[in-house]
Amino acid sequence: MIWIFVLVAAVLASEAFLRLPLLPVIRRVTETAQKSRRVLASKRISDHWKEKILPSYSWVIGKGSVQFFAMLMLALAPVAALGLIFPGGMAAWGEALMRPLVILVLCIASIAYIWLRLKVTRV
Repeated sequence: MIWIFVLVAAVLASEAFLRLPLLPVIRRVTETAQKSRRVLASKRISDHWKEKILPSYSWVIGKGSVQFFAMLMLALAPVAALGLIFPGGMAAWGEALMRPLVILVLCIASIAYIWLRLKVTRV
């Protein structure tokens, strides 16, 4: 019975990851962090300009980090929601999800689902 829940959780989480705009957020944060690093390392940019631009870079990085965290929580919400119908409730579901074999199956099933879904939609 647990394996049905694990497979459903893998499919739901994978589908959420595929539909959420995670990569653009990660890309924007990474690019902004690189810009920030270049500004800090540059000897040609005055400290006055650095003081003006770095807070805006920090804002973009902070906002992106919060967005990324929120999207991760949204993607994992279906997995948590399965605990509402799991025999034994949320506590039993949380305990089941912490077993190494369940984690392994969840990861393999998610990777397989994403790979298969991307293959099917490209054809």
